[in-house]
Amino acid sequence: MGYLRTIVLGSAAGGGFPQWNCRCPVCQLAWSGDQRVKPRTQASLAISANGGEWLLINASPDLPEQLRRSPALHPRSGTRGSPIKTILLTGAEIDQVTGLLSLREREPFMLCASAATHALIRTNSVFDVLAPDVVERQTIDLDQPYPLPGGLVAELFAVPGKVPLYLEGENPETLSETAGTVGAEIRSDGARLVYIPGAAAITPRMRTRLQRADVVFFDGTLFGTTR
Repeated sequence: MGYLRTIVLGSAAGGGFPQWNCRCPVCQLAWSGDQRVKPRTQASLAISANGGEWLLINASPDLPEQLRRSPALHPRSGTRGSPIKTILLTGAEIDQVTGLLSLREREPFMLCASAATHALIRTNSVFDVLAPDVVERQTIDLDQPYPLPGGLVAELFAVPGKVPLYLEGENPETLSETAGTVGAEIRSDGARLVYIPGAAAITPRMRTRLQRADVVFFDGTLFGTTR
């Protein structure tokens, strides 16, 4: 059986921890430097089957700091170059895509996502800084295995969720299953990881998929506070 090496680049919800404008009891501990809590960047994973070629799931706004903290993802030889070969998006939420803007220095990689997510990115010309002659954009159909560099296979699947924050109306629908909110299953030689960064519910199909995974990363928001 193969293996998947995984680096948890960040595990906090949107805004990170502590959130910039939050004084809930836990965030107050972080602001004060209390050693019982540890500041965390927004949710993202790096995955590799061979230790040399890496896949990133989502591109957090904190991405530059996450890369500086992860030696396996540092440039290795020559004047320029990166072991990051693929970025897989599970949606077009702000905390999933804005880190792409920090990858605009004409370094080749594949940008993979569902058709719905690619469509949202195309509507915002700021992402044109990812030169199309350098960054290869690939559309992954749901529930279909897709080979990635480094011996990885990705499969996207719909999960109950909502549209990105900037598209919400007054009463956002949170339980629809669409290609705009997806989970990702990553496989290599029998090893299987499932990553679901945001789901409003667990469906029977999701439960079946989770049961056959070796490792599961699910959501990341554990509780909330009110003013």
